[in-house]
Amino acid sequence: MVNSLLPQNQTALEAAIANATESTVSPDGIAKLWDAENCPAGLLPWLAWALSVDDWDETWDEATQRRVIAASIDIHRKKGTVGAVLKALTSLGHEGRLVEWWQTEPQGTPHTFHAEVDISNRGIDATAIAAIRRQIDAAKPVRSHYDLELIARSNLNVHTAISCLYGQIIEIHPYQITELTSPDVAVHSAISVHMTESITIYPLE
Repeated sequence: MVNSLLPQNQTALEAAIANATESTVSPDGIAKLWDAENCPAGLLPWLAWALSVDDWDETWDEATQRRVIAASIDIHRKKGTVGAVLKALTSLGHEGRLVEWWQTEPQGTPHTFHAEVDISNRGIDATAIAAIRRQIDAAKPVRSHYDLELIARSNLNVHTAISCLYGQIIEIHPYQITELTSPDVAVHSAISVHMTESITIYPLE
């Protein structure tokens, strides 16, 4: 099979350019290029552009980049909804909660909401806060305004131990009489007489 479409009278320069730009990707591998989990790391920025990722940062770690790309299509389908905003936050590795104006008591200003983002065990800086805001801004309804609350929780392991020492002392003493009693005694008397007599009889002479 001929891989080049250049004519037989191609110049040396044309042949060199064709060889340098020849694709080594097999048709079977093209599907992987569109998969956020299997796409080569070096091509992730291009995949993000192709899937219309709204916000991209080259400084993100590879796992975050893949999550953001994987979530892009679903976010675009739901854009302008609570689900889209929460999906965008999850793609950055944050859990979030939105409280809309009609869910408060008393009700707040129409078309406003309160965004709570959990940053526990991750830490936060100005760059991370800006990334969170960009994700929310890209996914929320354009008319809506919000205030952002960052929540950090610390986990504490409490180790509890209980010790119980139980003992018993037993003293054994020789048996001692502690009470003397004189019971009534019944006396029975009896008399017995036994007499024996021996008689010898001889013949008359």
